Amino acid sequence: MNLSTEKTPQQKLSNFSIENVSAVNITHLLINNLKEVAQASDELNQQAGCNKAIPHVAARNIRNEYELENFVKFCISKKIDKALVIGGSIPRNGSNIFQNDIDVATILKNANIGVDCGIYPQNETELEIKTKLEIFNNGITQLCMDPNTINNLPFLDTIRIGIPSMCSVQGIYKYLKLCGNESYKYIFKNWKALNYLSSDGFMVEEFIKKLKFTNYHIYNFGKLEKTIHKLL
Repeated sequence: MNLSTEKTPQQKLSNFSIENVSAVNITHLLINNLKEVAQASDELNQQAGCNKAIPHVAARNIRNEYELENFVKFCISKKIDKALVIGGSIPRNGSNIFQNDIDVATILKNANIGVDCGIYPQNETELEIKTKLEIFNNGITQLCMDPNTINNLPFLDTIRIGIPSMCSVQGIYKYLKLCGNESYKYIFKNWKALNYLSSDGFMVEEFIKKLKFTNYHIYNFGKLEKTIHKLL
């Protein structure tokens, strides 16, 4: 089993959590700029003693070209050689300098920074996913609690399945609202998430028993250490 996880730029992770995952994504939310994301990535790598940080770059959260240029320069100087590029939340206005992930990914790839992407099992076909992974190096699924939908994804070792940490439904809802989008609707629209809910939070171990994949990305909605302990 291969695990990765994520954190906000301000959040601190324990050494145990960092030691037991292969990568830690640093989120790029509306409240953060890319400088904060990049600096947090460097700090995590220093804590880990090796390169484990993968900064997010949310295309539509980038305020101007200079923000991305400075991010690239910082990553090169700190030998951060990979990023997760996503579309970002709903555009705040029509003048956003970047409106999609491909434009940003192209700039990063030209600077020899590898790019991962988000994959959406709920609304992307197998052909669309395979086409996307011809451009990007790896993909992480948007959180989906329908095992059948996930298992219909193309079985590629470049896909990591997003799973929730052992938190409550309220924990997931709060985090996704913070992200500034409506992705929580994809999780709860068929209510299958409730099949894996107990008084102790999501029964992550029961959920992954239904999946054919073994590469997982833990969406850090709380109780991260407990989740990693359970999965290990």
